[in-house]
Amino acid sequence: MLQSTALTTGVLGLGLPLSSTAVLADEHTDGRIDTCNATLDIVLALDYSGSIGSALWGDIESGAESFVDVLNDDNRLGLVTFGDTGKAYDFGTGEYLLLAQDGATDNRPAMKAAIPGTAPPNENGTHMAAALDLADDILDGQGRDGKEVIVLLTDGEPNYQNGVVGDGSNPPEDEADGTVGGVTGYVPTATTAFDPEGDGANSYTYTGGSAGTDAVITDDERDETEAVATAAKADGTRIIAVGIGSGVDDDYLRNRIASAPEDYVQVDDSAQIGSALRELLTEICDECTDCEDDGLLAKYEFEDGEFVLETGDASLVSFVDDTDKDGEENEPMTATFGTEYCTVYAVVKAGRGLEVQELVAEDGQVTAEYIAPHAISFVAFFCTEDAAEAFAESFPSNRGNGGRGRGRGRTR
Repeated sequence: MLQSTALTTGVLGLGLPLSSTAVLADEHTDGRIDTCNATLDIVLALDYSGSIGSALWGDIESGAESFVDVLNDDNRLGLVTFGDTGKAYDFGTGEYLLLAQDGATDNRPAMKAAIPGTAPPNENGTHMAAALDLADDILDGQGRDGKEVIVLLTDGEPNYQNGVVGDGSNPPEDEADGTVGGVTGYVPTATTAFDPEGDGANSYTYTGGSAGTDAVITDDERDETEAVATAAKADGTRIIAVGIGSGVDDDYLRNRIASAPEDYVQVDDSAQIGSALRELLTEICDECTDCEDDGLLAKYEFEDGEFVLETGDASLVSFVDDTDKDGEENEPMTATFGTEYCTVYAVVKAGRGLEVQELVAEDGQVTAEYIAPHAISFVAFFCTEDAAEAFAESFPSNRGNGGRGRGRGRTR
């Protein structure tokens, strides 16, 4: 979880300096986050209401662009803005999540171009409920079933008109000029439907708001927005709320919108939004998952110079690389695998010997090692030591030979 704190002297309570030049852990030399412990899809939901103002929006814009700059190549990002209504950015024909690096194409410039370059119009509404609904449907429809996160940045509380958002037929009007949307590339508009799941059902009706122009925040608006957030979290979407400025209702965002109190971050100085978002990505990427599966996760055999998945799920444990014995090819002394799990137990076979190794992940990777003096022939992964021990005991060549070692705690 993230550390809940006001960002005035350090980032997320970790004692890191608050500046755009802060060096974060696990970054490439070009400033990007180097590794991530799981498939990660993020939707940035940016408050684009009139209360933001030109000065504050400049900090939000530059902070969001800084966040884009440090995305891992395999991260995907979507963008939603919200004022009188919610608007989800369409990167293509119904494409709301964009991969940071797609083949030879660096999509980060396109992501940054999607962030509005002008200050918000003079709108009274802050349609936080629509923003959360739009962001959650993007992740439900186009996410990759890994870590799915909404990062909500706001300086206020929910305030909006009743109506329908998402189907293109009757979205609430922008109160300032009586039109819908108004930012090129954003949907919904009067003629464009929002349907990332392709099921024709992605529209949202709001009844907790006002019947017309009304800047008064009510309990009904707070309750309806909380219900939207609760439904998103029940789907497995994690909500991280970032409150901007000292006047934000941090109790509401921390306890009713964010996934946990620790998933709320307050930024008193808007100039530090970039540093806060960069550190958010670092912490999300560094987090690991407790391994609770009862069976075999994956088993890799060394064949024709590489480790090949024999059985199991490569999305749980994936081969990365191996190192050969000095001066000899196809004699793997180590084998490195990627996983989102914090700890796994590997049954390593080398020669006629078997060994159970406890592997603690670092930077989303674990490394199995040879059993001297033999090279590795296969590696099988389990969540528990008992399961690994049982597999090793049942292996035909190991029965009764006493050749299996106990875990040596190899890590990487």
